[in-house]
Amino acid sequence: MTRLGQRERKALELVAQFRPTLIALTGDLIPLGRGRAAAEVFLQALCAIAPVFAVEGNSEVVNGVSAYFAERLHQLGGTWLYNEAVPFRENFWVAGTGDPHWHRDNAAQALRGVPKDAFCLLLSHSPDIVTDPAPRRADLIMCGHTHGGQIRVPLLGPLYIRARKIPKRLAWGKHEIAQGKVLITTSGVGTTRLPLRFLCPPEVVGITVQQVTPRSE
Repeated sequence: MTRLGQRERKALELVAQFRPTLIALTGDLIPLGRGRAAAEVFLQALCAIAPVFAVEGNSEVVNGVSAYFAERLHQLGGTWLYNEAVPFRENFWVAGTGDPHWHRDNAAQALRGVPKDAFCLLLSHSPDIVTDPAPRRADLIMCGHTHGGQIRVPLLGPLYIRARKIPKRLAWGKHEIAQGKVLITTSGVGTTRLPLRFLCPPEVVGITVQQVTPRSE
């Protein structure tokens, strides 16, 4: 974002309507060299709604502001995760990696301290991370980066997804990548390069996680 405009205010409104237990951000708060002040206001508004967990995207890396936003989010009461995990609630952990696009991710390190019997939400900027086996320790993986393809052609799908390793079908939506392991790639709120979308609307994703009670024999 470069400013807190109508699109960003609508996103905040939708998040508030969800009444979330936690808020997850998967990176790319600002474009090249612009938007830091607006992003700070946006983060402050989110932190007033629910606990915020965030990871860096390639934009934060290129702009050299990952450490800045990590500190600012900490001051606001949120958590910026860099190849690490923290407990959120009993048997519920949140993990996050550095940006896979710039090869700063280490999912094995991020997930190392998560108890085997705990539910784990893993945040990472790019869905390319799922091509490595380590992230599949997490139960739910949430990513962005692709913008869903931004421009999607009927029968062909997205023309360009920015990710380097995954098939195009993983660039948007919910996918079971292994038994009981789910990847959600969001199209996000903003755009990249061209301010255009076609058959790929912006979105704020609300997710409900429920514990499944084993059936008695």
